[in-house]
Amino acid sequence: MPPKKVKFKQKVRPKSKASKPAQQKFQNIKAIEVLRKVGWGIDELSEKIIRNLEKQKSVSEDAIARRLKMRVNDVRKPLYALAEKGVATYEKKRDPKKKWWYLYFWSLNRERILGLVRETKMKELEKLRKQLDDERKYEFECKACQKKYLHEEALEADYLCPECGATLETARTTITIKKLEIEIKRLETELESPQ
Repeated sequence: MPPKKVKFKQKVRPKSKASKPAQQKFQNIKAIEVLRKVGWGIDELSEKIIRNLEKQKSVSEDAIARRLKMRVNDVRKPLYALAEKGVATYEKKRDPKKKWWYLYFWSLNRERILGLVRETKMKELEKLRKQLDDERKYEFECKACQKKYLHEEALEADYLCPECGATLETARTTITIKKLEIEIKRLETELESPQ
């Protein structure tokens, strides 16, 4: 009788909520800087709370209150405000000592913050593209006074500078255009890379 084949089960690791690249990318991002750049007003207490949340994956509101030397009720209001904006999340667990009591554990919503970073970069990219289009529409320039003119303006002025009278020449790619193109390329590359 031939021996039985033994099948080995592969151990499957549970997936974490945030992917490793997202976790690594988030370590380099300061939540407070992101929120300020997006234009969200962050008061001093909220800033202290966010700094506490950045240090650990999950923190109880009691621990935050102790660290800040405040009452739990005073810490809850900014925590709920952060949760309302989607920046912070909480998990509710029963207190093992008091069966009727719940403990709240707070953490930063890293995916939301990365999303805010992406949104900010998209807005910045859109703004730079508009600037580039505005800069490229000037087809003629005056070498003497460094002013730029649209094709229609140059035609109306008989290709002479209205300011100094010098002959207008075809505009060259300026340093400003080159800088804008480099910045746009950098942002596009960052946005294409996986989050």
